Amino acid sequence: MAIIDISVPVRPGMIVWDDEAAPVVERVSSIARGDGYNLSRLVLGAHTGTHVDAPLHFIEGGASVEQLPLAALIGPALVVDARSVAEQIDAETIEREVVAGTERVIFATRNSELWDRDGFTNNFVGVSPAAAALLVERGARLIGIDYLSVGSLETHRKLLSDGVVLLEGLDLRGVEAGAYRLVCLPLDIVGSDGAPARAVLTSF
Repeated sequence: MAIIDISVPVRPGMIVWDDEAAPVVERVSSIARGDGYNLSRLVLGAHTGTHVDAPLHFIEGGASVEQLPLAALIGPALVVDARSVAEQIDAETIEREVVAGTERVIFATRNSELWDRDGFTNNFVGVSPAAAALLVERGARLIGIDYLSVGSLETHRKLLSDGVVLLEGLDLRGVEAGAYRLVCLPLDIVGSDGAPARAVLTSF
């Protein structure tokens, strides 16, 4: 069984949202300095790198990350090749590529190449509100995309208000379109609007 890691490594200096501080990974105890063990301190935002959005992120009183259904995060997933899309994944793309009953949809776009840049860019491909509405209509439980946001405020609110889990910050370079099994486990952070996650695709 092939296992494809589609997570972005967490490291100092990595790309983060333009108003967010870069993560800190600091060695506070060190064997090399005479301590009895190595120990690191991590400081990072809930939406750093590969992460999951909970409804609370955009909906006051919405479910927090520890309340997300794990069943939505593990199971068959469809990777859609949307690399030719210039700006937004539209409803026509969903009509063509996603059949009703597809529970987990992951969009591979030109965004994955943006991880090679030195900093954040707003010029990324997202999901249009109309496409989001159609994904909900077709039974999607999870939507994944290969940059730090799935799209506009309207897109977020539409998906999250309908209970769709958002998996953002993926790296899908080299991942072909098709059917996979997704395994994604966000950190179980009580009361948080999101959480970093490790996500992999496996073959059947």
